[in-house]
Amino acid sequence: MTHSKSLCKRKSVKNPNRCKKVSGCKVAIGTKRTFCRKTKNTRKGKYGHPKTRRVKALRRTKAEKLQDKLMGKRSDKEIRELRKLM
Repeated sequence: MTHSKSLCKRKSVKNPNRCKKVSGCKVAIGTKRTFCRKTKNTRKGKYGHPKTRRVKALRRTKAEKLQDKLMGKRSDKEIRELRKLM
């Protein structure tokens, strides 16, 4: 695996706070901003990216497990609806 070369080698980012003549660069966030990063590489963990929610699988009670054994397995959706009716 080869590392990509920095787009901003030996280019100051102190003042002005951006690289001149290099369109694909953005100043890195941090206390020692002496380098740039490519604009496509963003920090997704810190800066809001949509979080996906997972639906937890239901834990079946002993009675539900017994019914599943006798009558055939039911889906989680069916079990949720039955629990609402009780």
